[in-house]
Amino acid sequence: MMRRTLSPARVARRLVPLAAAAAALGLSGCQLTNPLQTEQPYTPADGVAVDLSQVQIRDLVVVAEKKGGPGTLSGSVVNRGGQQVSITFAGEGGATADLQVPAYSTERLSGTNQVSLSTVNAEPGGVTTLQVTTQGAGTNIVQVPVVAAQGYYQTLAPTAAPTSGTSGPSNSPTSTPSSTATSSPTS
Repeated sequence: MMRRTLSPARVARRLVPLAAAAAALGLSGCQLTNPLQTEQPYTPADGVAVDLSQVQIRDLVVVAEKKGGPGTLSGSVVNRGGQQVSITFAGEGGATADLQVPAYSTERLSGTNQVSLSTVNAEPGGVTTLQVTTQGAGTNIVQVPVVAAQGYYQTLAPTAAPTSGTSGPSNSPTSTPSSTATSSPTS
């Protein structure tokens, strides 16, 4: 009786598909114990998101040089509603800023004119509490990062005196975006 032995090359050819199937089965188990990172919601920017019914604010930050000094708001505002919306930003210590956002528009906070708070009660690198209010959504309290006027935010360094006005549609030649800012700091 003659026994047939398989050459090492033939054994390897037969084992390769089995090894590939075992590896695929073993690696597919990683997804069961580790959630996909792309399915986890996150804010891919320095700022925070605020949802106010038909109005969404994204990437909201306060640009400030120092604690107790003025601050400039930065972010984007989208009004998906059919009516103009008035947004009030109130900081700690009584500093406020108002912004008018036209219906069906997207506005950049501090795009053409600065939307400013007269006083920010946090150092750059910290957070400050803002009350963001609209008539339809009421008041939302959010923790907003305070960033230094450096790098990307260098052009948003706060001015000495807050500006005032109303925001208009981006495509309208007769109106320009801006804000109203007042303060009543308390000590």
